[in-house]
Amino acid sequence: MRRVILILLILMQAMFFINYIVNNGVIFFSIYIWALLSIISFISSWRAVVAEPNLYENRSIHLSLSLTLLIMSLMSLIFVALIAATRPYFL
Repeated sequence: MRRVILILLILMQAMFFINYIVNNGVIFFSIYIWALLSIISFISSWRAVVAEPNLYENRSIHLSLSLTLLIMSLMSLIFVALIAATRPYFL
C-alpha cells in the first residue's frame, strides 16, 4: 500500500510540473495546492526513507521510490518559492 501511495504522489508532483510547463503559469489557486502537496509529499517520503520496507517489498524499490519522491518534493518546494518570489501575481 505504501508503494502505491508513493507512486501516486510522484505522479501528482509530475502533473504539477507538466501543468506549469503546458499552461505557461499557475492557474488560480493551484500554487497553494501544489505547495500543500509538496509538504505532504516531503513528510511522507521522509517517513518512507526512515522506515523499513514491508515484509514482501523489495528494499531497493522502496528506497528508490521514497528517494525519488523526496527529491521531487524538495524540487517542488524550491520551485514554488521561486515562483512566489519572482511572480507574486500568481499568489
